Amino acid sequence: MDHPEEVILVGAFRESVELCEDAGLTIAGIFDCATTGTFGGYPILGSDETARKDAAKWSAIPVMVTPDQPSVRRRLVALYESWGYGLRSVVSPGAAISRSARIGTGAVIQSGVNVSADAIIGNHARLNMKCNVMHNVTIDPFATIGPNAVLLGWVCVGAGAYIGANATVLPEKRIGEGAVVGAGAVVTRDVPPGAVVAGCPARILRRKPAGEAVP
Repeated sequence: MDHPEEVILVGAFRESVELCEDAGLTIAGIFDCATTGTFGGYPILGSDETARKDAAKWSAIPVMVTPDQPSVRRRLVALYESWGYGLRSVVSPGAAISRSARIGTGAVIQSGVNVSADAIIGNHARLNMKCNVMHNVTIDPFATIGPNAVLLGWVCVGAGAYIGANATVLPEKRIGEGAVVGAGAVVTRDVPPGAVVAGCPARILRRKPAGEAVP
């Protein structure tokens, strides 16, 4: 049996609880490393191991994977999918989403976000408070866009990339897979995969070794 208005959170974060409440969802519980008690008035159902062992009990209810870090989100999505859980997109009623935009499975879009015409938001991407995604932007799966970041027209953000708070990416620029754009940076040229950039204009500080997590 489907539970279209229910959700289970993977990770106990206050802003995720409030997002689900604002979206009119019923939070059935939370899987978190704190394996007992409550959070925000909702029961902690147990750890990820509990989710695996009790999948027959809980997997009819879709999950929202809450961590901000792309590598952690990717790992948790793979685990929960392998255990038979569905993944739910959650979009704040306080977000402005163009009718022509496309939102992928498991995407999380917070309050104050603007997603303009013909933008594509990939599976399990996360758009944090008040970021601005302009027309024809493509955000690939598992990317995270920080609060108040601005992505101008035709920008492409690669899978698992992280755009820091208040960063600006100028039109038609490509942020490579797994790249990190520092808070407040202004990106005026393409960012290679795995690069860490910061400053105005943004310059490469280093390249992340393969598999290194976003800070």
